[in-house]
Amino acid sequence: MLRRLGRFALDALSRAVDAIGSHSHEVELLVRHGPRGLAQYRRRERSAAISGKTFPNGISTALTLAAALNWHLLHRRPMAIVLLSETDEAVASWMADAHRTLHCHFLVSDAQRERLPESVQNIVTALPAIRNRAETDLGDVRLHLQRFWRHNDVLFLDLEQPIVSIEDIIRLQFAANEYHAGNEVGFAAPAFVRDGIVTAGFDYDRATRTWEPVEQPVVDYRQNEIPRYSLTAGVHGFYATRRAVDRVDLSRNDIAGLSFDEQIGAWVQNGWRANIRTLTFAQVRFPIRQLTVPTKTRAHASWLDDRRLDSGAGRRIVFVLNATSISGGIRTVFQQSADLRRRGFDVEIWSLEGQPTWFELDVRVRRFRGYEDLLLALRSEDAIKVATWWETAEVVWLASVNHGLPAYYVQEFETWFYPDELGVRAVVAASYRREFATLTIAGYQQGELADVGVHATVISSGYDAEVFKPLEDVERDSGTVLALGRSFFQKNFEQTRRAWRLLGKDRPQLLLFGSEPGILEDDRTEYVVRPSDAAVNVLYNRATVFVQTSLHEGFGLPLIEAMAAGCPVITTDSHGNRDFCIPGENCVLVEQHDVEGLARAVRELLADPAERDRLRAAGLKTAERYAWAVVMEQIAAYYDRLR
Repeated sequence: MLRRLGRFALDALSRAVDAIGSHSHEVELLVRHGPRGLAQYRRRERSAAISGKTFPNGISTALTLAAALNWHLLHRRPMAIVLLSETDEAVASWMADAHRTLHCHFLVSDAQRERLPESVQNIVTALPAIRNRAETDLGDVRLHLQRFWRHNDVLFLDLEQPIVSIEDIIRLQFAANEYHAGNEVGFAAPAFVRDGIVTAGFDYDRATRTWEPVEQPVVDYRQNEIPRYSLTAGVHGFYATRRAVDRVDLSRNDIAGLSFDEQIGAWVQNGWRANIRTLTFAQVRFPIRQLTVPTKTRAHASWLDDRRLDSGAGRRIVFVLNATSISGGIRTVFQQSADLRRRGFDVEIWSLEGQPTWFELDVRVRRFRGYEDLLLALRSEDAIKVATWWETAEVVWLASVNHGLPAYYVQEFETWFYPDELGVRAVVAASYRREFATLTIAGYQQGELADVGVHATVISSGYDAEVFKPLEDVERDSGTVLALGRSFFQKNFEQTRRAWRLLGKDRPQLLLFGSEPGILEDDRTEYVVRPSDAAVNVLYNRATVFVQTSLHEGFGLPLIEAMAAGCPVITTDSHGNRDFCIPGENCVLVEQHDVEGLARAVRELLADPAERDRLRAAGLKTAERYAWAVVMEQIAAYYDRLR
């Protein structure tokens, strides 16, 4: 009977292996964990496949709990856990459970070992270098790990804090070993929860030159759930891979006179200097009773505050673009780059695309195949490195850890581009960090950035006063409405179209420009495809009024261009235009989506030449403050004073 059962079990195993086929890791799982373990693996694999995403710049939300548990079944690393402070019976029970699940060993002080029951003595080693949290010598702990636990990762836990979940330790180990495809992560830390407040690591605030906890901002996009790199870490939950233990040095000079918390900070700093990253894996949250904010040491001050930003050819600036294709924001960067170069700055543009064909640019564009290649080249540059889009922010920040200074030119609070993608909005909001010198173009964006904890300087966009101006040889029509003909949802062209239709058989000529000539077909419309700036200025000079009904704009440059050309403006409150659009003074303001109100405003303004003349004069006066030469004086001064 037993023989028959044995043969039956072997036959069943053989059939299962045949069904698995060439998936060798699943064969290994079946042998190690049996059919139930394999079934759990497959179920988790399916759920993990649809719940996370990895972005081109390397940020990932794909390290889910399901993925971590499956990784642990196949690839778990042996681990040494250093326990600081006192132990008791509850900790001993937890240690036994952790040893069974994690295959770990514990390093404790002599006094701690004496307090532990016999049941866990075989999984514990006493180490003289481990004393209380304040007096533990990290250098000696590291030497012991290298000598006796060379193939082990290490986790530091402070037993004055609540006991942590074994599942969370698995997730932290998974993140430390798997988050970055290039294997540059060596240290990892969790987020902390205290009295309901989540702290997702620590930022170095460039404005105050201090370490600040990353806590829930005024406006929460769930950005503190996104994994983020950090320049320092606390003791509790600090995780080091075996590669980091080996590669990241820690000399006596590095830690002389420092508390254990400060020693951990020094180890993190040395890691970054060796291009070994520290990740705050914010999806793992350790409960704590009190939060210790890192102190800024002399070594930190030398590392973070003393940066060279000049080349032999002048103060160096590298603008980092994701593309060089046709875009108003990209055009602004091109114009700034060219103007700064003429002013004596050493300027380059680095991008995933090459030299533009649509813009005459005399600044060099260096092209890279991907963000990783760009990062590897950029991180040795002594320069002000300017992120220009949220995807480039992560690259610029990483490239500025040891050389240069990270800056962020925010023309748009980019969560607006993803109204229905909450996960992407969280990743975008996480790109705004206090370590950047942040420059934005409107007071509205400055407020949005303040709501996520970031201080920004406002310098507006500008227009080319040599191009956009009144033309004496162009006669202004008495009944033509000009608008930008774009279908992008933020532009809300539908409000303009419906209001114009509502004017009925007496509706005026609608003059449109852009790159979508099929956006509206009517015998009273004219569409000018991809006009030059000079041609657009002619349209502003020809039109009776200019209408723009955007839901949101970072600034609203066409409105200023129209004012500069003497064209009266009807617009909506699109946020970025609040700095210069003053309703009743230099424009007519209508509510968003108010089709009847827009139709009424167009009808009344077309019928009132005196009001158009008044708005024209006020618009010309407003535009003077936003001429490119005026704006560039401010931008050049901003980059010149960065330190």
